[in-house]
Amino acid sequence: MKFLPKPKPVNLADSQVSQGVELAVGIAVFFGIGFGVDKWCGTVPVFMIVFTLFAVAGNFVKMYFSYSSAMRHEEQKRASASRTGGQ
Repeated sequence: MKFLPKPKPVNLADSQVSQGVELAVGIAVFFGIGFGVDKWCGTVPVFMIVFTLFAVAGNFVKMYFSYSSAMRHEEQKRASASRTGGQ
């Protein structure tokens, strides 16, 4: 007897929307942290710019590695399908 429902398959559109929200929220959070540090230290745009650029660079690195991993997975799937005759 199972109490938990079956998980829904991941929809590609849902995954892309969540990645977009994660990108925007991450940048906004780091911008806010930079704004707070700037206000606390009395420096106007220095930490806002640095933290925002840090968030953008980090998000792009994360997107690159997740894309590379997904492509590796697809290549392995295609290679195994071609060895077994597409079955």
